[in-house]
Amino acid sequence: MFNISIKFKSLEEAKEVYGEGSLVPISFIKQIIFYAKHGVQPKFVYESEKDSGKVVGWYLKNETEYVHRKWKESKPTH
Repeated sequence: MFNISIKFKSLEEAKEVYGEGSLVPISFIKQIIFYAKHGVQPKFVYESEKDSGKVVGWYLKNETEYVHRKWKESKPTH
């Protein structure tokens, strides 16, 4: 599999390339770090439109499915 690294100027550009339904936003820093440790990188990173000053990484759904399952398994249940 090839890893393509495109420098997008806007979220709209990323959605044009990957499709709006293919991208998922993640803003929880512990989850972002967990994904990075498992080799999954965001396709676009930008300040949140909803929470000023908060960073959001936009990931491809098909690249995150396995790691997301591992993330849910590793979270404490209480």
